[in-house]
Amino acid sequence: MNHIPVPFSLLFDLGNVSDRGAEIAVAPNEAERAAIAAWIGASALERFDATIRLSRQGSDTFACEADFAADVVQACVVTLEPVRSHLEGAFKRQYRVLARPTRRRATASTIAIPDANDDDFEVLASPHIDLAAPLLEELNLALDPYPRAPGVAFEAPKDEPGPTENPFAVLAKLKAQEPSHRDKTAPSRPSKGKGNAKK
Repeated sequence: MNHIPVPFSLLFDLGNVSDRGAEIAVAPNEAERAAIAAWIGASALERFDATIRLSRQGSDTFACEADFAADVVQACVVTLEPVRSHLEGAFKRQYRVLARPTRRRATASTIAIPDANDDDFEVLASPHIDLAAPLLEELNLALDPYPRAPGVAFEAPKDEPGPTENPFAVLAKLKAQEPSHRDKTAPSRPSKGKGNAKK
């Protein structure tokens, strides 16, 4: 999935959000749904609808709330049969748009310093944002990673055999099991003693 370009985008200028907010309906067409299905690794995406609600929280902060519904077809991990599922989800994002730098040379007083509460916000360098990106991310997370056809059991892979024994240790065991063969030595000849000295 990560190697395929994002197949669907919905560019929006957050600067156009009024105090009353904005609501956007999302409904990709058949060709766009097919491209999204390939991107998420599904066989088909028969339906994908979403509603996005944008609100202005401050002069440079915005909130995005969205919910979606999708009908997805995936291949069974065991039999490869088509498995249909209905997915629903909702999420929220918060954005902070950085102030645009002026043409004057930036000084310490003009450089935007992130606020300590920016951990709750996704900081944007521009008010232009792709609203489809978080939708596709949440749709992908909602997928069953191991879809199975009804009545099909999924067996976990068996444990791999332990590491093979050290060949040197095997050789030492074989040597220890071999019977000891000692060469039979011939009886030693008696040493020639010195004869009795003649008196």
